Amino acid sequence: MREAMSIWFFAGVLFLLYGIIIIAEGFWELSHPPANPPVLFNLHPSIWWGAMMTVAGLAYTVRFWPRVKR
Repeated sequence: MREAMSIWFFAGVLFLLYGIIIIAEGFWELSHPPANPPVLFNLHPSIWWGAMMTVAGLAYTVRFWPRVKR
């Protein structure tokens, strides 16, 4: 029988994809700043948050990658 895939693999893939999308959006905001920026806009939280999600997603994806057992 086949072994079930871990749910953490799929969570890692989602974190990785969301992180990439948030980083891209953060760099877009960096090059096209809003007319009325939020209070802490100068800290660029979308770039930091996207980077943390990308690293976490990459770690989970690599750690729980489905392997073939013989």
